[in-house]
Amino acid sequence: MADRILREFDKLLEHYIVSCVLLAQFILTLIGVGDVRLVSLLGLLLCVVGLAQRSAQVDFWVLVPLVVYELASMASSWRVYRTIAEGYGALQLVFPVLYLLITCMDELELRLLKRLCTLWAGLTAALGVGQFVWQAAVRGQAARLGGLLGNPNALGIFLVAGWFLLLSCRREEDSPLLARLEPVLFMALALTLSMGSFVALAAGMLLLVLANRGAFFPCACRLLARASLGVGTGVLMYLASARTGLPWSCILLLLYGGLLTAWWPDFEHFLQAKPKLAAVISLCGGVVAMVVVAIRPSSIATFAERLEMMVSGTRYLTANPLLGVGPFQWRQLDFSDGGTYFNTWHIHNAPLHVGVELGWIALVMLIIPAVRFFQKRREAEERAGFAAFCVHSMMDTGFFYLGITSLVLIGASGPGEKRLSGGGLKALFGAFALVFAWNLLQSVGG
Repeated sequence: MADRILREFDKLLEHYIVSCVLLAQFILTLIGVGDVRLVSLLGLLLCVVGLAQRSAQVDFWVLVPLVVYELASMASSWRVYRTIAEGYGALQLVFPVLYLLITCMDELELRLLKRLCTLWAGLTAALGVGQFVWQAAVRGQAARLGGLLGNPNALGIFLVAGWFLLLSCRREEDSPLLARLEPVLFMALALTLSMGSFVALAAGMLLLVLANRGAFFPCACRLLARASLGVGTGVLMYLASARTGLPWSCILLLLYGGLLTAWWPDFEHFLQAKPKLAAVISLCGGVVAMVVVAIRPSSIATFAERLEMMVSGTRYLTANPLLGVGPFQWRQLDFSDGGTYFNTWHIHNAPLHVGVELGWIALVMLIIPAVRFFQKRREAEERAGFAAFCVHSMMDTGFFYLGITSLVLIGASGPGEKRLSGGGLKALFGAFALVFAWNLLQSVGG
């Protein structure tokens, strides 16, 4: 395993564009919903790398809507704050830059980037499991895992996106190292107890199973068996620390999880060789789901509250159709409208929130790239991962966490049909750099 990691590191040094995008993924994961100064500095670095590129293979049905979305977002910010350095535009401007850099990569570099991002998702999961055990066994504080993202729901969908990216990488080049990341991702996901993430995972898995028309049932059984064992281990870890009165006992489950990780490739081969037993083990998925709901009985009430929030949010869709009510303004409107106050910055439905705060132009520009992705021919794992993210975005706020959307963008992006080179490409990166520099000066000056 150490030799494999060293070989990946050597490849990384040979491809500096991959190194920079991977660094961006690290930083975006850690800063949550973002900080204008950090994002602007990171954006400037990425633009410098972009200026050194000779060409890109872009899909204008993705790039143009992303740019227009940013323009609409910044116009909404200017209308309310008289500056573009405040609001989502200054933060999410990194997305079209990342997309452009990804389309500058060749096939080898893109494959390397996806593998390394998968490793990062696995490391995030492993650190999260370790954090949970430390908090529970040493401090006696068993709580839902927020990990590096600081929020259980955000970490949950990040891990789901990481798992589908893992499946995509394994289709191209399987390895014991990648295989052993799967149970770690599942255990960490279980410790988040994020119902929205479980629903998104189920939706993505369903799409993945439906793509295997010739082996629908065996594929479903193997996927459910693997998820049941991995998630079930995490659920037992949570129960051992939170419900037994012996929080240190979760260490025993951690040791079991370590053994499970070590023998995971053998378990996959067992499921492949014994389809009937795989079907039996897959039935445990229903038991695991019922246990998770029993641990968090408030999740049903929470879901009902989110539906009420969405209904409340629709009242502001027509308040300013062109540019919306403005970034971060819905919370204030929600507080003063006399109805239920939800005490959150975002409507738990990303398209609806964008339409309310940034306007219908931004909403349409957000929908176009999503539709375009499903129109293009993609591998089943990529389509399933993107679908899972879309489902989660309809009931939670993961879209606004920069590291989550960037991970999904990396997993979903690929070379487009149009070649962009020379002055046009440099002009785009130069324009982005100027905006990042302006936002940085404004945020530092403020």
